[in-house]
Amino acid sequence: MEKFVAVVICGLVGLSAAGAPAAATNRDDLLRKASHLSGFPVRRVVPQRMLAGPRYDATLLRASYREYPSSLRSVDTALYAQLGLMPRSLKSQLASNAHASRAWYDPAVRRLLLRRAPTAQRAWVVNELVRALVDQNFNLRRIAKLRVRDRDRALAAKSIVDGTAALASGVSASPVQGTRLERFLELESGLAAGKALAKELRYLGGSHALASALRLFPQTTEQLLHIDKFLERERALPVRLPTRIGGWKLSASETFGELDVRSLLLAFGVPNAVAAAEGWGGGRIGLYVSPTGQTTAAVALRWDTVDDSAEWRDAVTRYVGAAFPGATAHDCPPLDGCWSSTWDVASGVLGSVSVFASGPASDTIAATLLVQK
Repeated sequence: MEKFVAVVICGLVGLSAAGAPAAATNRDDLLRKASHLSGFPVRRVVPQRMLAGPRYDATLLRASYREYPSSLRSVDTALYAQLGLMPRSLKSQLASNAHASRAWYDPAVRRLLLRRAPTAQRAWVVNELVRALVDQNFNLRRIAKLRVRDRDRALAAKSIVDGTAALASGVSASPVQGTRLERFLELESGLAAGKALAKELRYLGGSHALASALRLFPQTTEQLLHIDKFLERERALPVRLPTRIGGWKLSASETFGELDVRSLLLAFGVPNAVAAAEGWGGGRIGLYVSPTGQTTAAVALRWDTVDDSAEWRDAVTRYVGAAFPGATAHDCPPLDGCWSSTWDVASGVLGSVSVFASGPASDTIAATLLVQK
């Protein structure tokens, strides 16, 4: 869940601040403009609240914690650490993002929050008003409910909403930069993919086609990234993680979609990352805990073809080299490769299935998951 909320905030931070300051324009005029640009009717007035900087930051941070409790932050912190993404805490990342934002529509209370200084730019406010209109016409609270069942599906839904708003307002994502975690979360915001899908749908079927995507939402980030998958409503292949592997217990598990795979590889500069992720068919990531409290993350993926899984096998070797510098490779059949560094890493491919594990006993956990497939 922390990943999801951090992505929500990062998506807002990444929007470009083009245009005149919003304070110079009547708010009702901006709402009408948002309606004109998006094609969504105004159902009701959007309540607004202008807050001083520190109070705005605190309010936005509380909103992120509301949807992202500490128990879930702890799980994601452990998962990100095992994937080599954690140069600093997720809590500090959320706080940093809250300070950078200037305008945000909160669907939980259905109110537009504005930072008094520095003032939000016109395009940014229009963007958030479009999100408010999407909420009025399609109910954004559904995304929070989706997140309970399927994180990848919730991320896809959020991305098409943000992409629709960006298409109307003209804002765009900032260049991907910063730490590994910051790059990963920026890529995971899905703004560019959502905007591209919204543009394609509007081109092919006009406002009705785009409205259908907001009414039904893409079911996976694969559907978000590939319009043919969305139009076919192609579902993810099922992936199951066993609740126990020897003495290790599965403490948490989430879907791991195509956007996750792509963002992870891109965050570490792996060549051909997009192509390597495109054969995704289904995936889950889980956190296994030993009786002594040790943790190991495992990623199980199903691919469309054997060739797709082979592309992943090549990509994961480059990822390990970038994520775990100094790791020493050694043989560990039936897996394709194992590495030892500050912690152990293991990876294997069998047919169209792949498994990656990072942490103590990673070879045992990965081999068990691979064979049980």
